[in-house]
Amino acid sequence: MVSCNDQNLVHNIKISSVGPGRVTGSDVMYEPSGMDLAMKLHYLKGVYFFSSEATQGMNIMRIKESTFYWFNEFYMTCGRFRRSDITGRPYMKCNDCGVRVIEAQCDMTVDEWLETKDSSLNNLLVYHQPIGPELSFSPSIYLQVTKFKCGGMSLGLSWAHVLGDPFSASECLNKWSPFLAGLKSNGPLQIRRSPKRLENSEHAKQPLSLKRVDPVGDHWVTANNCKMETFSIYLTALQVSHFLSKIWGQNPIEEAPLFESLCAIMWQCIAKVREEHEPKLVTICKKDPNYPKSGILSNTQIISSVEADFSIKDSDLKKLANLLVDRASDERNQIEKMVEKDNGLIDYIIYGANLTFVDFEKANLYGLEWNKYKPKFVHYTIQGVGDEGAVFVLPWPEDSEKHNGEGRVVTVILPEKDVTKLKCELKDNGILLQGDLE
Repeated sequence: MVSCNDQNLVHNIKISSVGPGRVTGSDVMYEPSGMDLAMKLHYLKGVYFFSSEATQGMNIMRIKESTFYWFNEFYMTCGRFRRSDITGRPYMKCNDCGVRVIEAQCDMTVDEWLETKDSSLNNLLVYHQPIGPELSFSPSIYLQVTKFKCGGMSLGLSWAHVLGDPFSASECLNKWSPFLAGLKSNGPLQIRRSPKRLENSEHAKQPLSLKRVDPVGDHWVTANNCKMETFSIYLTALQVSHFLSKIWGQNPIEEAPLFESLCAIMWQCIAKVREEHEPKLVTICKKDPNYPKSGILSNTQIISSVEADFSIKDSDLKKLANLLVDRASDERNQIEKMVEKDNGLIDYIIYGANLTFVDFEKANLYGLEWNKYKPKFVHYTIQGVGDEGAVFVLPWPEDSEKHNGEGRVVTVILPEKDVTKLKCELKDNGILLQGDLE
């Protein structure tokens, strides 16, 4: 949690705007799908940390100039939402209004920042504002460039989930690399078609992973009923190997499903904390191997629900992991139909509607390059998680010597009242070390 003293760590903030170098036009529109609109109250927040070697010659002017060409390819991200005068359904007017760029400074080094292992501090490196209440003035993306005293930099991304899922967002950011390296592209405008909308949605079945919330109007943010807290667990390769052996044995016949194994452990620990109302229904979010298509933003991740008919806290971990693998029911079609039934006018949440597990493994988080250097570390989380909470599993850097590239970062967002108890439960299970409880 960011304190008042922590607020002073990042200072000298300047705000400006950038947009495409080519005029898109005044009549280009994009209509989001039902799945896009189901995500409109959620926001992705990512931070990319770069060493001083990676930032040689990488000043703010060079960064801004490269965005002119990058946003030519992703002009949608620079538009503004409107509502149809006839139906009230939101749509994107691609009018080149741009994204916000924030410049900031920090008196710590990149290594000092990372050594704190305090993921809540990363909020200082990601400038964020939700869309609304004036839709026509609200950017969908914010980029914050923070200079550290060592010469390194961080790039903070605030991304409206209505534009696309984590895999689209990271792919979009990775496409920036050649333009940062000096590529200048002013080819003809390639108009992106709006996705086809589902028909015959009158009799839509309520998906278990979707929760209706109170109307928010044009201010796309929903309130929690309790205070939420975020913390991260840094698992070494040795710890990961130990947990897999604990669940599947020393010599499993088949490759153990790492994501589902970690989710099973976290599910059981959270169930023990919430003993009186243990979560038997959970949501799983994973990459669809067929999407996103290159250069196309979309919310196409697989969203599944899994329901147990037995006690979670007393269950065998192997049984839980197998349940997550074998019983996950893809609900994307149902979500799409439910949103379309009311023409996108009803407000919903997905993350935190149930306890939600999100797999960032296939998001290629380390694909963005500055001066041919990959980030030292990348962290992502999601703003707008509901009261049931969420758990995100992220990869370590590919070339991490300390963890042999096999460690994992597990970020948890839960009600504040659950966090202290959960940390103690995680310590008892060898997931947290004593020093991590402070």
